[in-house]
Amino acid sequence: MSQDGRFAVLALDHRDSLRRFLDPDDPQRVSGAELTEIKRILVEGVGGLATGVMLEPEYSIPQVSDLLPPTVGFFAALEAQGYLADPGAQATSLLEGWSVEGAVASGAAVAKLLLPYHPDRPLAREQRAVAAAVVADCQWAGIPIVLEPLFYDLGDPADRSRVVLSTAEHFAALDPDLLKLPFPVDPGLVADRADRLAACHEVSSRCAMPWALLSGGGSFGSFLEQVEAAAEAGCAGFMVGRALWGDAVLAPADQRRELIETRVRARMASLRVAIGLPAIGLISGP
Repeated sequence: MSQDGRFAVLALDHRDSLRRFLDPDDPQRVSGAELTEIKRILVEGVGGLATGVMLEPEYSIPQVSDLLPPTVGFFAALEAQGYLADPGAQATSLLEGWSVEGAVASGAAVAKLLLPYHPDRPLAREQRAVAAAVVADCQWAGIPIVLEPLFYDLGDPADRSRVVLSTAEHFAALDPDLLKLPFPVDPGLVADRADRLAACHEVSSRCAMPWALLSGGGSFGSFLEQVEAAAEAGCAGFMVGRALWGDAVLAPADQRRELIETRVRARMASLRVAIGLPAIGLISGP
């Protein structure tokens, strides 16, 4: 977080999803060493432009966290993997051998919990109970907690606003330190800026704590527009993953570093400007 309460967070806590992104046909062919190397070069190239970096204990804590500048803290993901195939099958659990206390001991500045969530599905109450227990554990341990309730099974894109607003209300009631939320309308369906602003204001009105916008893997141009609208409507910042660096890591390995140091840095600088931070280290690029 910046001194004025803005969040420009580089999200690198992907594990199963990054394997699938890199090799959709055979995700398990992607080694842990490759995941770590990708995260390392992203931190080396872009970490200095972030106010924080989101990591996980399997491939990046401490392998990547040790590379962060002293002024950039890291968020430690708590959740186990395995939710991608059927997000509504079971409640979120913590990674085996990992805990809130482990996150504190690792030097994390913040803990983070992702919870697949739909307010109308049978698992909703159990997911809120899981989140409430983790919030209590973090309060006891003295570490801030970010909750990331991520919708799934959205049958009608036009229903997105209702689902996101209801979700924001449910999880804000648990009193986390920060909420990480999707854009409240489908950017492919709602192009009018006034409608986008109104929806983001609705999210802000339901959150007594700051909220940050997640990128959700869409295009960078679309995400930048979303950040601009959300920031104007009271959002405290962004947590960006593949929309920022996805095309760079899909490039041949010998081209990744140059793309990260040019294109990805320029994008991160643009996002900083969108939330009112200076575009330090701006390098021009597509």
